[in-house]
Parts: sequence; structure tokens; C-alpha cells
Amino acid sequence: MLKGALTSVILMFVFIPIPVVHFFAVPLSPFIGGFIGGSIAKAEKEKIILFSLITTGITAIPSFFIIIYSFIQRSNNLEVAGMDPFLAIILAVILIPYTWFGNTIGALISYTARGKSN
Repeated sequence: MLKGALTSVILMFVFIPIPVVHFFAVPLSPFIGGFIGGSIAKAEKEKIILFSLITTGITAIPSFFIIIYSFIQRSNNLEVAGMDPFLAIILAVILIPYTWFGNTIGALISYTARGKSN
């Protein structure tokens, strides 16, 4: 399960630095990561939510650092990566449920595809 979750997270982060591709791949990366990671983890119907929560927990770690850093920068009246710290906090908070939802849908489709192939 952890191997599949780590694969899912790595896939999500691999799409970020690729020029041009990241415009299309990054919004779909939680779904793609959930699909491939769910296949590797062989997450069954009861374990898909757990798989997605593990993956989201791993991806939430950088979000929590961004939130903490943004609060520090906000108290010092400085920007975070060229944007208002409040916007960085909102983006980090939105990222967590978006990752969970996309990952869950990808893992569910992976489970359905494995079920039909058997």
C-alpha cells in the first residue's frame, strides 16, 4: 500500500518541472497518480479510501509547510513566491482535498479496470 502511495506522490511531483507538459499533466496528476499507484498497491474496494488518505497525507506535508511559511511571511508583510501570503494559504488548503478527490477517483477507476480484466 505504501509503495503504491509513494509511486502516486512521485508521479504527481514529476509532472511539475516538465515544460509545456505541466500545463496539462499537473491538473490531472492526482488522477493519474491514483490510477497507477492504485494499480501498484492493488487497492481493493475497502482499501481505496485508506490508499487515498495515505497519498493525500504525504502530499499534505509540503502544503502544511507552505501554510506555516505563509503565516510567518504574512506577519512580516512579505510576499510568498511573488504572491500575497493569504493567496498562498488558500492555494495550499485547496490542494489537499483536490489531491484526495483526484486520487480516489483514479484508484476507483484502477480498481474497476482490474476487476473487469479478471
